[in-house]
Amino acid sequence: MKKLTTNKAPIPKNTWIMTYGDMVTLLLTFFLLMIVILNEAENNIYRILNLLLDETESTLTDYIENNELSDYIEVVRNTKGVQLTLSGSDFFDINSAKIQPQLKSILTYIGKTIKRSRLVRLKEDTQFKNFYTALKKNKLNLNVEIRVEGHTDNWTIKGGKYANNWELSSARAMEVVQFLNKISGIPEKNFSALGYGEYRPVANNSTIEGRSKNRRVEIFIDADISDNKDLKIAN
Repeated sequence: MKKLTTNKAPIPKNTWIMTYGDMVTLLLTFFLLMIVILNEAENNIYRILNLLLDETESTLTDYIENNELSDYIEVVRNTKGVQLTLSGSDFFDINSAKIQPQLKSILTYIGKTIKRSRLVRLKEDTQFKNFYTALKKNKLNLNVEIRVEGHTDNWTIKGGKYANNWELSSARAMEVVQFLNKISGIPEKNFSALGYGEYRPVANNSTIEGRSKNRRVEIFIDADISDNKDLKIAN
């Protein structure tokens, strides 16, 4: 009798490689999808923060225009948040860090604007209630920062309380910080003060007008998000 033969092909020994490759591809797709989702969520957070900062900038700009203060105060919206530059011969006495009445009235409005802003009162705002709830659910903090930088012209200080322009600019920045802290009610940990003296001029010190512009205080209002593992400066 003739033996029956079969034409069955031998079973490949490495078929598991194809299954493994499919699994790796699916995992990569999953992780890429998660990255896209997380990036979109982060973008939404910063879109809202920018909206809140834009509102603050708009309120301060209206105040300056309505009170004809544009010769003394400039407001710009930049990567540092909302920047206010205040320069005027009546804001501080020569070689003094004491805030004069004209500057006090301006700083009072700025402090109250920050206090009333949705940046600070996000918890109470109905429009962003879901946003605030999502932050707390994910153990995230909204950090509001107010930073004040003091600057002087290049005239040398002779006598008085301060040894040099560096000390004077730092003292003026600190005076503004303490005043804004009192008016706004925002915790001290959200504030910072810096003094640059004469070393960051914005105009030529050889003219009266230039020196006046260089004698200035800059206020930066900014906001960011951090988790509870970070150093907390949340309001």
